[in-house]
Amino acid sequence: MRRVQFRLGLALVLAATLISAFSAFYTPYDPYEMNQAARYEAPSMTHVFGTDNFGRDILSRVLSGCGISLGIAAAALAAALAAGCALGLCAAVGGRYIDSVIMLAVNALNSIPAVLAALVLRSVLPDGNSSLILTMAAVFAPVFVRVVRNETALVRELEYVQHARIQGAGTARIVFVHILPNIRGPLVSAAVIVMTRVLLIESTLSYLGVGVQPPLPSLGRMMFDAQSYLFTAPWAALFPGIALVLIIVSFNYLAEGLHS
Repeated sequence: MRRVQFRLGLALVLAATLISAFSAFYTPYDPYEMNQAARYEAPSMTHVFGTDNFGRDILSRVLSGCGISLGIAAAALAAALAAGCALGLCAAVGGRYIDSVIMLAVNALNSIPAVLAALVLRSVLPDGNSSLILTMAAVFAPVFVRVVRNETALVRELEYVQHARIQGAGTARIVFVHILPNIRGPLVSAAVIVMTRVLLIESTLSYLGVGVQPPLPSLGRMMFDAQSYLFTAPWAALFPGIALVLIIVSFNYLAEGLHS
C-alpha cells in the first residue's frame, strides 16, 4: 500500500509540476484579460471552469495560480532547506555553546504556531513575493535545523566517519563527503512534508489578503476574491479549492511513501 501511495503521489506531483510549468507558456485565455460581457458565466465548452466577476477565464487563472503557488512554495522550501542545513550543521559540529544558542532559538520559534508566526512577519516586512518567500523560509527553517542536527549527531559517531577523522579528514570534508550524503533520506522526507505545509501557509496568507497580491492569481487569493460573490458564481471558489486539495494530497501521498 505504501508503494502504491508513493507511486500515485509521485505521478500526481509530477503532473501538477508539468502542468504548472506548461501554463507559464500557454493557457486557454489570458488569465489577466477582463471581459465585462462574460462576467459570472457558468462552466461551459467556451469556459470550462466558468468566469469570475471580471469575466476572466477561471481555468486559465487556476493553471496560472498553480504555477505561482508552487513556484513560491518551492522557492521558500529551498531557502528554508539551505538555512536549516547550515544552522543544523553548525549546531551539530560547532560545540556545546553554539548548539545551545541555536536550539534555544529553534525551540522558541517552534513554540509559535506557523500561521501566527507568518502573520507577524508579514506585518513587519514589505509586500511582495520576495518577502512572502522569506517569511515562509523563516517559519519552516527550524524544521530542517532539528532534522540535520539530530541526524548529524547520529552519523558522526559511526565507524567510517571516525575512521575518516583519524585519517586526517577536515571538518568540511567530513560534513560534505561523509555526513550530508548519508542524511539525504530524512532530509528529502522532511522536505516533502514541509512542502505541503508551505503550500497551506501560502494559500492561507493569500486568502487573508497578505500573501500574493493582485493582479497575480494564486489559489488562495482566488478563493479570497470569490467569497464576495460566492452565491452568484460558486465555481470561482470551487475549482481553485479542488486544485489546492489535489496538490496537497499528492505531496502527502508522496511523503507517506517516502517515509515507509
